[in-house]
Amino acid sequence: MYKTIACFIPFENETATRKTIVEIKQNYPIKAIYLLSTTSTKTEFEGFPVIQIDSYHSTQTFRKISLYTDADYILLYTKISPLELGYKALHRMVNQLVDNQCSMVYSDYNEVKNNKLSQHPTIDYQLGSVRDDFDFGSLLMFHSPCFKAAVSQIKDNYKYAALYAVRLFVSRISRIQHIKEYLYTEIEDDLRLSGEKQFDYVNPRNREVQIEMEKVFTDHLKEIGAYLPPRTQKVNFRQVAFETEASVIIPVKNRAKTIQDAIESVLSQKTDFPFNLIIVDNHSTDGTTQVIEKYKSNSKVIHICPERTDLGIGGCWDVAVNHPACGRFAVQLDSDDLYSGPHTLQTIVDGFYKQKCAMLIGSYTITDFQLNPLPPGIIDHKEWTDENGHNNALRINGLGAPRAFFTPLLREIGIPNVSYGEDYALGLAFSHNYKIGRIYKSLYLCRRWEGNSDASLDIEKTNRNNQYKDSLRTHELLARMKKEKEIPRPFYYQEEVDDFIKKQFSLWELAMHNHLMLNNAQIKILQAGRFPFIAQFNPARIGSTNAKTDPESILKRKCFLCTENQPTEQIRMSLSKKLNLCVNPYPILPGHVTIPSKKHQRQDLLPHVKEVAKIYDKLPASYAVFYNGPYCGASAPDHFHMQGVPKKYIPLINWYEQLRKEAKPIAQFTAIENCTPNELDISETKLFYIKNYLCPLFVIESNQWEDMEYMTKYLFNHLNKGDEEWEPKVNIFIWKPKELSQTNLLIIPRSKHRPDCFYPDSEKQLSVSPGALDMAGIIVTPNPDNFQDITSTDIENIIKEVGLPFETADEIAQNIINENL
Repeated sequence: MYKTIACFIPFENETATRKTIVEIKQNYPIKAIYLLSTTSTKTEFEGFPVIQIDSYHSTQTFRKISLYTDADYILLYTKISPLELGYKALHRMVNQLVDNQCSMVYSDYNEVKNNKLSQHPTIDYQLGSVRDDFDFGSLLMFHSPCFKAAVSQIKDNYKYAALYAVRLFVSRISRIQHIKEYLYTEIEDDLRLSGEKQFDYVNPRNREVQIEMEKVFTDHLKEIGAYLPPRTQKVNFRQVAFETEASVIIPVKNRAKTIQDAIESVLSQKTDFPFNLIIVDNHSTDGTTQVIEKYKSNSKVIHICPERTDLGIGGCWDVAVNHPACGRFAVQLDSDDLYSGPHTLQTIVDGFYKQKCAMLIGSYTITDFQLNPLPPGIIDHKEWTDENGHNNALRINGLGAPRAFFTPLLREIGIPNVSYGEDYALGLAFSHNYKIGRIYKSLYLCRRWEGNSDASLDIEKTNRNNQYKDSLRTHELLARMKKEKEIPRPFYYQEEVDDFIKKQFSLWELAMHNHLMLNNAQIKILQAGRFPFIAQFNPARIGSTNAKTDPESILKRKCFLCTENQPTEQIRMSLSKKLNLCVNPYPILPGHVTIPSKKHQRQDLLPHVKEVAKIYDKLPASYAVFYNGPYCGASAPDHFHMQGVPKKYIPLINWYEQLRKEAKPIAQFTAIENCTPNELDISETKLFYIKNYLCPLFVIESNQWEDMEYMTKYLFNHLNKGDEEWEPKVNIFIWKPKELSQTNLLIIPRSKHRPDCFYPDSEKQLSVSPGALDMAGIIVTPNPDNFQDITSTDIENIIKEVGLPFETADEIAQNIINENL
């Protein structure tokens, strides 16, 4: 059976649009074609509806596309010129979306440029493919649910950045797949050389576009846990003694025509400090070496001819900065460029001391060989801000020039031995901890001439360069996500689990939709006692809130946690021999997962405590596992299961350090076999009693799962349970604090399942059925009136009513203390 496609194509030229429509209709049985126009007043053309839009990349346009779409997939063509499809091209795109269970596909293509047909390969998409000008070609196909979810998350009314926001979003929830086949032909109308396109993003005319793109990208970094706050670490420039304050470094190979101008430019510098020039002559064969030799009598010129023959520009730089004569600051000059005046070097060094930065970047002017300015003129990167420049740097393809570095740090970081992108790699690396300074005055003349390596690149070299920089971004993003430990990495970037979550979302629209809709969930903060509780309106949780858990009702329904009874769209990931992982289709928090046993067996924690150790090997460290006992929150008391959410979302865990300060230790154990208590100062497993919460809490802190299992059994033996109950009424949280060798198991003892206000005959009826998350600070209300009506007093009363009375908990704690005297 064919998957349905809705096509959206530009309508600005009737002849071009007519040809594109014919191509599409002949290639695949299309469900619908919509024409997008910024100029036409027609309501239809050739029998197809015309949608009036403000621009092709606006939020308004993408909302209209989302509204009109009721097909399985969306085909988006982004050029006004006619499209020519290859043989069964759309079949190939659909098959890739289905087979690879991804959110978006794009392909290689042919292009007609200056009436010549040539192939235009594109590159693979990776984590670091975050440039807003990434080359997808003009034909994109999206999985409709993913596309709609992405559009629904756009809160800002962008004029230019909506498509960028959509593709970054779909990359977070699923995969973007490159089809390495030439599936269509487009007409290329931008005939500029690669060197002329290179600086579009710094053109002042495009500033409004760049502001929007930066906003979208910064939000993306925050979503994936790679956003860095402003860099404030200061640099002590006097930590190492240097005889020379600054060294200009010129790597050169076969630049006999330009090297003398570069050398003279350096030697003409006027400074109040000593400086030198280090030239790394990388086996030149055109007379460059002889030109440099003319300056051998000048003490400021150091001519290095490396023995190695495998050095790129970065390798030459590394040789220079590790030379004993290298000064405190290493300053760039390319062999075919010039400083703009005699005070450039002084300005750069003064900039280091004034801005207290570890790396400094100036501005430059693009000229021809005769130094006549060329468009766009001065490249000053005024889009850079101290607050966000180090984040926005990942979105753009360069940071500017001339570049200068504090030499000790440059030696420590090291320079990649490549001839393209080494400067960009250094900019990203320095931004980990240190401020990058800027000078917006033009200090440098960048000459474009027929021998310049960046003037005109073919598509193969352009792709190699872009793929390398994308790999640098990927490395940097992963490093930032690992480095910023206070920002937990999101669930979908946890390697094996990453693929599982993305696959589930691509297969099950309900699960993906409900998780994404949490971003729009209504919440309000209500102070209950000392603590700010979150009330959440979540109508999807009505089934769990009102679940009948009595034995008779359980027997009448099929167990929804058993594999054979789960929806066909739901998939499972094995976490251990006993437990699976599933995406919770009715989440309370983002990334909410369920961890059911593979075997149908009752909800009973003690036989599974040690099993948690095994699943933590696969679960993200940023996650907490929680457990609803069979008599207080478990909607499936007949099937053992735990659940997991990122611990940053759980208020009680966030409050734990504060609560822990007043906690009372009541038992300590290290010996498991004979259960003999040990001395306080040598114990590694401790049981605490916490009284400064709305209800009593008990916490086990341990670095041994066996001890934790024993201590849990020990506490359970002291908690009351009914005659027909196999387990005390408890809610439990298990998580690893920053010290990952330790595990915390927090037990919330309960006196009852539901508060009196849950039932219809109560004075103020509230559909609140507390489970672990409710007891921990998130009160779920599936009823809109209840959400509006619930108060701080209601929450405080509910928690105290269903929690264990303090009098009972005090008695339990004292009994445990007495046993361990």
